[in-house]
Amino acid sequence: MAGTYAKGGIMGNQGKSGCGCLVFILVICMVLVGVLIHPFSLRLMAKQMRYEDKIVPSDSVFVPRFVEDRNGELYTEAFREYWAGNCKAIYVEEDRIFGIGIADLVAKMAQTKGIKENIVKPVSAEGEEDARLTTIKEKFQAMGVKKVIILVPEYASRRFHDIFDSSRGQAKTLFMIKPVEVSYFKKDRWWKDGTSRIVFVKEVYELGSYYFSGFKTGQKRKIDQ
Repeated sequence: MAGTYAKGGIMGNQGKSGCGCLVFILVICMVLVGVLIHPFSLRLMAKQMRYEDKIVPSDSVFVPRFVEDRNGELYTEAFREYWAGNCKAIYVEEDRIFGIGIADLVAKMAQTKGIKENIVKPVSAEGEEDARLTTIKEKFQAMGVKKVIILVPEYASRRFHDIFDSSRGQAKTLFMIKPVEVSYFKKDRWWKDGTSRIVFVKEVYELGSYYFSGFKTGQKRKIDQ
């Protein structure tokens, strides 16, 4: 009886110990979740998505297509770069809206801004976004363009830096990323704004897919700190 009691006592202590560990783990998980959803952490997440290069006068500015940019803020920023003397041509990723080419629309915008020169040029590619951007990168290199300023929303600048990273291989073209603050993305409270939340989650997915595709193809893709 004594042996049985002792054994039962030990098992009882083990059960209490196991419950204690489980409670401890749950508390740790709750603390981690609390930290992650804290506004400071959420703002930090947005800051980690931002990357910026030092901008120097270049041959061209390139504006990728962002359907969320309904007010054309990226194109307006391209005009500012032109007025500042930082480019001679503005390349836009071609697409069609109601049958009208993006390049034609941006050219008309340029005229309304007082730009008389024919500086807006289309550049296009087929496939998913990463494949299109890689093809466009190769097109700039094939054209012999030495320096290109790429204008993208702040939340997408990290991914575009990784895609257009000029330090890899024998780069013929220097690509410089310039993040642009756009009105539809509220970086300091993106989790509270519907549009901001959608574009941020989408960008996190696109960035993750880019790195994952590198693993599948055997390409080494580093995450910049």
